[in-house]
Amino acid sequence: MFDFEATVNQTVLDVFGRQVTYRPLASVPGGLPFEITAIFDRKHEVVLEDIRSSEESGPGYSTTMPVISVRLADFSREPAQKDEAQIGAETFTVFDVQPDGEGMADLILKKKL
Repeated sequence: MFDFEATVNQTVLDVFGRQVTYRPLASVPGGLPFEITAIFDRKHEVVLEDIRSSEESGPGYSTTMPVISVRLADFSREPAQKDEAQIGAETFTVFDVQPDGEGMADLILKKKL
């Protein structure tokens, strides 16, 4: 059996990843910050449907939000909304967690003001 997690996911992070300080505020209350390697994309596109219209009649709209792609094996508990990620000098709050079913997850972020 092919170990996707150990071969592909780790290799992609080794090539494209950068250091992120992760603060598990919601997933582990009182948890200590730790370092992970993640792929950071400031221009992740999110497609949203207009609440007043259906999929058939409404065009919907899209926006961009920053996202980090992480390996779930790097977490003692799954990441959760309201956790924080510090990338360089910027701090972001986790807005949504979207696992991909192959051991990775996209963490949709909002800039913390």
